[in-house]
Amino acid sequence: MLVLSAVLSLLIKSGCVICAALYLILYIGGQKKEYLYIALFMLSQYLIELIVRGYEISSPLYYYFHNFFSVPVVIKSLLYFACAFLICHLFKGAVGGSKTWILTLVEAPLFIWLIMFPLLKVRTGFLYICYLLPFQLLVIVLAFIGSRSFGKTVHKSMFLRLDMFLRLVGILGLMTVFEDILTGLHYGLNNDVASLVTSGAIRSRNFGESVSQIVVAAYLIVVAARFFVDKITVKPISYEALTGELSEEIIDAYATSIGLSLREREILGFLLKEKSTQEISELLFISTGTVKSHTHNIYQKADVSNRMQLLQKIRCS
Repeated sequence: MLVLSAVLSLLIKSGCVICAALYLILYIGGQKKEYLYIALFMLSQYLIELIVRGYEISSPLYYYFHNFFSVPVVIKSLLYFACAFLICHLFKGAVGGSKTWILTLVEAPLFIWLIMFPLLKVRTGFLYICYLLPFQLLVIVLAFIGSRSFGKTVHKSMFLRLDMFLRLVGILGLMTVFEDILTGLHYGLNNDVASLVTSGAIRSRNFGESVSQIVVAAYLIVVAARFFVDKITVKPISYEALTGELSEEIIDAYATSIGLSLREREILGFLLKEKSTQEISELLFISTGTVKSHTHNIYQKADVSNRMQLLQKIRCS
């Protein structure tokens, strides 16, 4: 068991560090905040693993600070909230829906609960189960909703089989909750588990969560690697090839693949016909600001910064 825990810890830490480094490079190169969110999320996962490993190897320092206002648990709670915050922002950016404001309302009570729990003097088995339950349920719900909302599209052009990945994350999240419930029941719903944590009887490693961290890290590494390979191997297209007219079927297929709305698909057609923002505004009877907003969303979903890159990307697809 100790060998398995050590291997899991090594895989998690190395995977998180590689992911954070790759997506920081992507952020520096493309200035897309989503890449920064992913890098920070993986860095948070790395720091959480450091705390878990500290308990697991019975580090005296961790248990000393645990008695002093539960410092490691407070830090762990803050890191879990940081993860929730980053996941919510990634989800909002992905779906771009009007109902995502609900997530903002969820963040405040989640923060209060995660910080309040380590400061409680009595920590029963029931509260042990409930400690990370809100965070875990948030991840599970967003994973399954995301798999249905945008998982079947190649979101932002670089993610592979996002629907299957999110579904797997949701299933692993359910396994994590189940493992926490069994642990809480094992130590008794009314028994104080704080002394068990301090003495090292509860080692704090949740194997469902560890597997989830490894799966997420592996997936994100593959995605980033594919992105870098595509950048290196992309073949230049001649101007004559770019100026050839695209069929509506090709444009429709591409718009569907990156998850464009009907209005965005309409504006995409005008962009490819080299219509100006003012001309599109007059043709669709909408403001130029609305046109610019839709154009920005199209470029973001296609992972491009101008019309020429957009046209090249459609040709390559």
